[in-house]
Amino acid sequence: MKKAIIPSLVQTVCLGVVTGMRSAMGPAFTSYFVNQHPSDKLRKSPLGFMQKPVTARFLKTMAAGELVMDKAPGIGDRIAATGIAGRALSGALAGATLYQAKGSKAWKGGLIGAVAAVAAAYAFFYLRRETGKRLGVKDAAVGGVEDAVALGIASLAVRK
Repeated sequence: MKKAIIPSLVQTVCLGVVTGMRSAMGPAFTSYFVNQHPSDKLRKSPLGFMQKPVTARFLKTMAAGELVMDKAPGIGDRIAATGIAGRALSGALAGATLYQAKGSKAWKGGLIGAVAAVAAAYAFFYLRRETGKRLGVKDAAVGGVEDAVALGIASLAVRK
């Protein structure tokens, strides 16, 4: 196994997990990372748009909006069909971008990112629900803690 693959794998799994928690956050941090560490391999690929500053700004705005909207009543469950599909696609985008940027096969990163996002979506959905029930805490408060955990994981994942 190439030396660069292990950090890519860990980084992809971490950002996939973050995407399972907050669907826009994984791609936002991925775009931030590839903007800070540009790659010719990514620039010359169909995923090159992720390396553009305008994409990073757009995804950061989306991620910030999601942090607010997640606490609003009436937002669908992340494990509903559309929610899980969106998280899988977002995780795939983050993973494919990271793998492409590091010269690996984008499809492998996409698959890893999607699987991590789906697994994390289910895990954190039930963890959040049960934590709220057992502690008698409002869902928005548990969601705020989940936001902090997601931000922490994402921040660590994009450290060089």
